Amino acid sequence: MAAAELSRRGHSIWVCCPDLPHATRFISEDRLIRRVPSGLADVKGKADLAETISRLDIDVVIPVSQRMYFLTGHIARRLNIAMVLRLGIVRLPWRPVLDWFGYGIWPDAIIVNTSRIKRVLSWAPFVKPDRIHVIHNGITSNPPVPSIRCNDRFTISFLGTVSWRKGVCHLISALPHLPPEVLHRTRVRIIGTGPALGRCRRLVEQHRLHDHVSFEGHLEDPSSLMADTDLFTLLSVQEGISNSLLEAMNAGVASYTTLAGGHGEFIQDGVNAYVATSRNPKLVARDLARIATDRNREHVARSGQDTVLKLFTTETMGNQLETLLHRVTQAKHIPIAHPVIHHRPDVAG
Repeated sequence: MAAAELSRRGHSIWVCCPDLPHATRFISEDRLIRRVPSGLADVKGKADLAETISRLDIDVVIPVSQRMYFLTGHIARRLNIAMVLRLGIVRLPWRPVLDWFGYGIWPDAIIVNTSRIKRVLSWAPFVKPDRIHVIHNGITSNPPVPSIRCNDRFTISFLGTVSWRKGVCHLISALPHLPPEVLHRTRVRIIGTGPALGRCRRLVEQHRLHDHVSFEGHLEDPSSLMADTDLFTLLSVQEGISNSLLEAMNAGVASYTTLAGGHGEFIQDGVNAYVATSRNPKLVARDLARIATDRNREHVARSGQDTVLKLFTTETMGNQLETLLHRVTQAKHIPIAHPVIHHRPDVAG
């Protein structure tokens, strides 16, 4: 979304990603750099990437993968261009040397999407807090609010990577604990793929939930299924701010989520979403049964949509990104009065 918004504003954006089908969802194929170094020992890969960056006259590189922070910082330092990290989940740097350079010495700025990530990252003694900038993700569309169906069927959707971290197995395990009258009308759609998919299928078999759970796989456009959803669920233990959560709220769908990462910075239980205080299947089932019969659910959905429209717009995200990237790239071209000290000038927060 950031690449698309900056490109829309006339900036020349390139994406370095070997996963062609995934990358082309976000940027045109002619703007892809497919050769990605496999690691620090990939000398040729690093040289090829450095040559490509130099040939394309790139001003700033933004690595979004932890394993690329150190490597990209090394290349940026050699080419004397800016590097801005983008960190999407709460993570305290701990690796000696790699994180010291990757988070502390080489970045001109670090972008995070929640205040909580900034606080945790600031605990590292080698990370300068004034280089950390909170820029929320932006949501591009504002679809109409779907009608909330309270009687015939209660449809629950999950959208994202099917993994233990996201709590998909916990959601399925909660279904047998629902009161029979609620389970009878409950349907769960799992949209996406991931490492826990096999485990989820086995749970469906074990609890004989074939009539209640469907696996939709990866969908290029899941909007129609989301529009036909009564409740979006996300039982994560680790997040920044989930794009899937924001997209569901933006679509006017009531959401049920843990307060992982930065969710607690904008979620109010029973006001603009429902909060899961535990991933214990029995407690999740208790919450789902309560939400299924909550007559206030439509109001919660609309309040959630209002929250996203107020705090998470592409316009705001684009303005903040432009300001920050302009600042760090301009700083690279300002002559240093005393070049004997070989470090970059600090960037004001």
